[in-house]
Amino acid sequence: MDAPTGDFHASIGIARLEITPPVGTRWKLWGAASEETAAGLHRPLTATALAIIDGDSPLVILSLDVCEWSDLADETVVRHRILNSCGLHPDRLLLHSTHTHSGQAPCTRHADLTGGEYLAEHLELIASQAAAAATQAIATAEPSALTWGVGRSQLAAHRDELRDARAVVGHDPTVPADDTVLIGRVTTASQAVLAVVVSYACHPTVLGWGNRMISPDYVGALRELVEAQLPGTTTIFLQGASGELAPARQYRDDPVDADRAGRALGYAVLAALELMPAPDQRLMPTGVVESGAPLGVWAERPVPPTSQVVVGRLDLELPRKQQAAELSTEAVQELPEQVRAERLARAELVSIAAGTGAVLPYPIWLWQLGELVLVAHPGEAYSWLATHLRQELAPRPVLIANLTNGAGAFYLPTKAAYEYPSYTVEQTPAGPGSLEQVAQAVLAALGADPASPSPQPTIQES
Repeated sequence: MDAPTGDFHASIGIARLEITPPVGTRWKLWGAASEETAAGLHRPLTATALAIIDGDSPLVILSLDVCEWSDLADETVVRHRILNSCGLHPDRLLLHSTHTHSGQAPCTRHADLTGGEYLAEHLELIASQAAAAATQAIATAEPSALTWGVGRSQLAAHRDELRDARAVVGHDPTVPADDTVLIGRVTTASQAVLAVVVSYACHPTVLGWGNRMISPDYVGALRELVEAQLPGTTTIFLQGASGELAPARQYRDDPVDADRAGRALGYAVLAALELMPAPDQRLMPTGVVESGAPLGVWAERPVPPTSQVVVGRLDLELPRKQQAAELSTEAVQELPEQVRAERLARAELVSIAAGTGAVLPYPIWLWQLGELVLVAHPGEAYSWLATHLRQELAPRPVLIANLTNGAGAFYLPTKAAYEYPSYTVEQTPAGPGSLEQVAQAVLAALGADPASPSPQPTIQES
């Protein structure tokens, strides 16, 4: 048995600021919605920054309560503001979307639509608050230990459903969903819990087209519950590999349902935190006591900490799907006007992001913080990416961050998913095997792919 490695040690800081859009801002995210602006506020939308000081060059994870970035130009405005404010190398910033479908997908190219006159103002608010949160997190960083643990939650369900021979985005109870909740606990030198990192794979779609309230969906109540139980703590949420995962109870009108879902996930986080060892302690066998049976005794023992940081980027070329989704069919033309317009608009933005080349350029950010492997990318990977990498890299913790550093998000289904009709397969320009290529590239970069020509890690620090 290899000697266990302790926690990741660094100066770590966290900060959160509000990014709720002005009243009247364009807010429509559902084709089925009849209203284009919200009627009120359920919970504020926020920007949460986690800073890790690595020598003279910090790393920042910035989690925004937005659905996604529809247009790269808008995402770039926010990204450059943060980079310039903090003096970061571009590969040391992960700009992440929690993916709430009751927030906003900021897109200033919609300025001529209802509520669009406020979009530029909101984009400026997001950029300034995100940069301020990152700056504050860096400035307040203090020596800390980052401990990882795993919980389980039944919130997510498989959503690629076949109903009456038609592919719909719903709930298929016959297919198990990834229930892993990865939890990072940041503990200061005084043993105070400074921050809790929560990574979970589940679309924030508890609230649907009938909801009229701005909301972070289940993420808001999750954060509230954890922070109420751990006063002084700030929770940062990262959306996992949730391409085919969503709540079984979704598309609701009442924000109460989002709060129920968030608390359910929050209790799973708290349960895992209760069982976590103290910083730099690991459960190890200590002896055998003879009793009515020979009793193997385990106890927590100190292990050496680690401060290793490796930051890199992999630039892949994914196969392009041979035949793009056809949106001008008779069935689509018969849809209500607002539904047809929404589908066409989404397809246009995905097409812009994908470009017209023979292959799809696709960046992957690969961070190693001690034992943690963090894989961030701009698309929506299916959960297989997380389960496969966890299996191949065990016992190392693996964190997948969908919807990070980019715009025009498209799905990365498994190769097997292309054999069946689904919205995700129709939506994506990526061809079969794209998701598996991402996994193979990550394993090869870490030196963990036996098929790789080099047994040594190839990822280099930026």
